[in-house]
Amino acid sequence: MNSRKSLFVIALVAILALSSCSGLKNKCTTNCGGSGNASLSITISDAPPTNATVVSFTLPIIGITLTPSTGSPVSVFSSGNFELTRLQSDTNLVVSKKEIAAGTYTAINVTVSAPSGVFANSSTGSFGPCPSGDFCVITGNAATITFKFSTPLTLTANANQWLNLDFNYNNAIVSSNGALSIDVTQTGVMTASTAVPTGVASDAFANIDDFTGQVTAVSSSSITVKSTIRGTLTAAITSSTLFFDPLNQCSGGASLSCVQTGSVVSVQSLLLTSGVPTASSIDVIDAATKPTDEVEGIIYPSTCNGGSNFGMILSDSLINTSGSPLESASFGAGLCLTVAQISGFVVDSGILTTQPGVPSGANIPGFQSTSDILAGQMVRAKVTGATSGTNGMIDANTNTLMLRFSRLTGTINTTTGTSFSIANLPPYLGTFSVPPQVITYINATLLEGETSVGNLTGTVSMSSLFLNVSGGAQYWFQAAKVRQH
Repeated sequence: MNSRKSLFVIALVAILALSSCSGLKNKCTTNCGGSGNASLSITISDAPPTNATVVSFTLPIIGITLTPSTGSPVSVFSSGNFELTRLQSDTNLVVSKKEIAAGTYTAINVTVSAPSGVFANSSTGSFGPCPSGDFCVITGNAATITFKFSTPLTLTANANQWLNLDFNYNNAIVSSNGALSIDVTQTGVMTASTAVPTGVASDAFANIDDFTGQVTAVSSSSITVKSTIRGTLTAAITSSTLFFDPLNQCSGGASLSCVQTGSVVSVQSLLLTSGVPTASSIDVIDAATKPTDEVEGIIYPSTCNGGSNFGMILSDSLINTSGSPLESASFGAGLCLTVAQISGFVVDSGILTTQPGVPSGANIPGFQSTSDILAGQMVRAKVTGATSGTNGMIDANTNTLMLRFSRLTGTINTTTGTSFSIANLPPYLGTFSVPPQVITYINATLLEGETSVGNLTGTVSMSSLFLNVSGGAQYWFQAAKVRQH
């Protein structure tokens, strides 16, 4: 997705006398009643779709501003791409500790260039040019989305304020003449809140989940990771930061010394009430300083190229080969993966690493052959020989497949102890003979919206390992995070 600099101009600030240090989740230190700047952090999440099965939705933001009670809009953020389907369960950081004039603000405005997505036509008929059972692209136009605060947002001088943007792309998907498209100007596409979800640590505003990318800087106190779809995250490293090496790449075991510039890692962090992202754990995905080309995406039913190949909807990539068509591939692009006869199948258990019963590494029942590759799995693949294929797809070869966390939404069927069964999963996953079980772990699985599994009801989204029970796995799903909607 292309992005450009915001055209919004930073205005002269209005100086307001503030009567107190209260305000939602403001953390005031000095000069509570005076003028000056506040530190604003913004995150983004997403409400799950209910009417369309969306497997990819890219929102290219080219500017965020706040509307003050008097004066011109104030710039908060310039540009970045955000993939929303993973944010059904996850939260992404937009900006942290942005200095904003203390004062009262009545609205937030998000300007986007053309959003795009991929949906699964699970109906028995066609949607415009999209036949039944196929996966098709939907697009939209540039626009500015404005959310007016029901109670004006007060930013207090010398305080750290947090705001979460929640997008509902279900409201943005419209049907016209039998075809689907995206219109972000529809009512209810975006809301904003300062209410910290139940289950988030008391010293934090939000969980920043599974930020995967290439390390661009690392020291004993911080790490900077660059993602091709989520921008850049710099997180503090503390004595409490855990290190995981589920693929046994690190000599002497998982530690900070295994993480180098160029390595691929996943960072699980907390946005503390100080406004500082702090790594709670770092998962080493590829310890090499110059990894080979890698792609990550959702497996979907496909007979691409007429063989036993596998379709993937691209959601992330790390491409070092000059001239590869993957260099310019947009997120949501279709890939056709040819799996070598002798391939490595490994499971990245991330923050579930070391939990009893959680599989990780190679030769894991439920993900050890091509028969264990299932629609809906999130897979990372090392690829070679990428070429432009037919119907706009990209063909590539792979000899190493890594299972990562799928983001899926369904409804609670029953709960028992630390597990629950789930129904109404996306239709393209196929049919389960009985509602599949989801296993959670007391010391690892993150819950948002509820404090215990037994209280979960209705619609939930999960970040979960998706294994093949028919291939020997004990459970279909092992959850790293569950969000109650």
